[in-house]
Amino acid sequence: MIRANLSDLDDVNLTTKLPANNDVLTYDASTVRWIPKQPVSPAPSASTTSASYVIDLVKWSIKNDGTNSAATTKGINDALLWAKSQGFTHCVLPKGTYALKMDSTTFACIIMQSSMHFEMVDGCILQLETNSSPWYSIFYMKGVNDVIISGGTVIGDKKTHIYQLGIKFVRGGVNTDGSLNSNPNFIRSQVVDRYSNPGMLQLFRLWSIPGISNPGYNFYQYKDTISSSTLAGYRTNGLFAPAAPAGRGWVADIANANKMIFTVDITSSPLTDAQIAQINAKLDAQNYTHEWGHGIDLYGANNVQIFNVDISNCTGDAITTTWLEYKLNPGDYKQDQMGSFISVQNCNLHHCRRQGISLIGSTDITIINNKIHHIGKADDGVTEDGISPMFGIDIESMWSETNIPTYRPEFNQPGLELNTRIYIKDNYISYNSRGHFVNADGYNVTLENNTFEGYNVGGISSYPSNMYVKYLNNTLIGCELVVKGDNFLNGAVCNNANITIADLAGAVITNCQIKNGAFTGASLTGYFGMPTVTVATSTFSYNAPHGMGNGAKITFEQWLGKVPTGISVEKIYYTVSVTDNSFKVSESANGTAITLTDAGASGYNISRYNYGRCYISDITVERDWRNDNALTKNFALLLSGGVLRNITVKNYELEIVSPANYVGRPILVDGVTVIEGGANFESCEISNCTFQRVKTGILGGDINLGSTDTQYTRKIIADQCLFQNVGVNYNGNVTNNRSTFLNSNIGKSDNTNIAVITNSYLENTNINMHWLTRPKSMTVARSIFSNVVVDVNANTRMLENLTI
Repeated sequence: MIRANLSDLDDVNLTTKLPANNDVLTYDASTVRWIPKQPVSPAPSASTTSASYVIDLVKWSIKNDGTNSAATTKGINDALLWAKSQGFTHCVLPKGTYALKMDSTTFACIIMQSSMHFEMVDGCILQLETNSSPWYSIFYMKGVNDVIISGGTVIGDKKTHIYQLGIKFVRGGVNTDGSLNSNPNFIRSQVVDRYSNPGMLQLFRLWSIPGISNPGYNFYQYKDTISSSTLAGYRTNGLFAPAAPAGRGWVADIANANKMIFTVDITSSPLTDAQIAQINAKLDAQNYTHEWGHGIDLYGANNVQIFNVDISNCTGDAITTTWLEYKLNPGDYKQDQMGSFISVQNCNLHHCRRQGISLIGSTDITIINNKIHHIGKADDGVTEDGISPMFGIDIESMWSETNIPTYRPEFNQPGLELNTRIYIKDNYISYNSRGHFVNADGYNVTLENNTFEGYNVGGISSYPSNMYVKYLNNTLIGCELVVKGDNFLNGAVCNNANITIADLAGAVITNCQIKNGAFTGASLTGYFGMPTVTVATSTFSYNAPHGMGNGAKITFEQWLGKVPTGISVEKIYYTVSVTDNSFKVSESANGTAITLTDAGASGYNISRYNYGRCYISDITVERDWRNDNALTKNFALLLSGGVLRNITVKNYELEIVSPANYVGRPILVDGVTVIEGGANFESCEISNCTFQRVKTGILGGDINLGSTDTQYTRKIIADQCLFQNVGVNYNGNVTNNRSTFLNSNIGKSDNTNIAVITNSYLENTNINMHWLTRPKSMTVARSIFSNVVVDVNANTRMLENLTI
């Protein structure tokens, strides 16, 4: 046994801190010394590790000067395996630049081990060597558990990646035994090395060569060298791309066939030696997009933490999570093979070609306090150099295209959970080429207190069928949030940013501040409207496909018209005998169709039993100033039903309307305030609304209640509204009660619609209706006038009004 004092060791620093009870010696890369230190957890949720190993670069032939990529990559992997065998749970890679070489069989660089924390100290850079593979993993985690990756900078090969090869040719061919010949009617390619271009040549495509009429080629594959004794196999039926885009595979695995030569018969289109020397034929991969080169790949990994890592310039994603592997028998999939409890914290993910983070199936994921930016962008932050989708975060398991028996709550479908319970908080997601966040099929997803920023890009959306999606107190700058389905949006601060609604089915949207942006969109989900009825066959039909299958739940409503005899507005019915544009109805699922005796009276509607589920409240849309009265409808919604409360619009126009010929549930609007702007309403019941302006009004009027268009016939009810310094047009069928008009102008279009103002107060206001030609077109009754100018004829009835 060797005994020594710590102070006698020249690589131990005891001057800064003397050892205390329970201290361990920790390697400090900045001083290149061991120092005494209390053990600490590497991350807020990471368990304390005391068995630490600082990787010995010399022992494992690892270079930290950016050279010798093959030995360095092998050395790191060997060190991790050795450390695990010795019981270490924490490996530390000292500072320096490490060149990594992708393995030509696994397409991976560093293969992580279970129960291991791999720490890269400050100043540690991992740089992937230039390669031509469509796919790679700088860090590869398959079926591992309890893994931590922390610190360091990980750089992919995006800037130097090889997407295709140029192949030179000489005159001559290859004999059937693999030996070379000098046949002048053939040209022969240079030797293509599969080890030098792994991945790309797994499924290769040789493109047509100008000047050659032959549609195909031959290829010969060898092991290590070119000779008849090393021939692994050949094919004589290769076809040029792009006419044959699918590509060809190798006749054997890479270990037994790593060299290849192409030959082309040029008998029908002879070439001179000079022309042959000019050939530079394109050779690429069937997977030509090369979008699967990832920084960190997780396949069925569980309990993984990734924190304080900078990942950039991958040809695909910075981080990808997915299930373990394909199973031929769906019953062989297990829940833990999907991956779970994955945390990405305090990372900087940027300038990758395809995605920042792709979540492709794993559950219970937290993404907290990361910067995810410039995905699909070059270093200048403007030039696009990526491949779609180019989102910051993409949740997309594509479960419906797999054989995994997947739990889907929207279909009451049992199975395994994929992309479930995902929490995304406190991230800064910005300037990504095509979008910041998209959720194709995740459910129970929460985005809280994130900042999304990007100029004219940056869609943030979740597909409408995904359940339990919550957007809480996020900030949007120069981008757009699309709310769908039954998403829950509570709190959004938007600057030069928009909120758009689409395909709502129960969504709640509340507490949103929008400055220099817009709140727009349409929610018509489940509304079909007035049908065409064929009594003889008891069939209801529509001009456009209705999208329902047999057994869909529907209801009849008669806000207008009258439903057919025997149909009740109190019941839910089920569709039967469905075609794209028609259906019959039954009182039970898969039951007998009801026989119609009449078509009812025109005006009723058929809709899904739960249509009109749109709930919007406490929204502010404003800008500081408006220079003119050009119509700017920055709060504009097209709705079938819906409930809106406490909406404020300043220096913009507001529009809340229904589709043409709408016969469904009225749109309920309570507490709208429009300041220095106009408003347009159709099919609405409005109450407690205020419309004010002091600047010059809009030519033709500021507030339009209804329309002169004959496709809009629904009555508008307005109650307890304030109109101040505005022009109000009663264009539709309007009943206006208990309202106040100050310094305003009241007008009406000369049409068949009937308007009524009752129990209201008018001051310094003009009633201008002298041009009306239809009897009883307008009625003003039981109202109080103060300095009101009335310019009407007999077609406007003035009943029981009091002038003070």
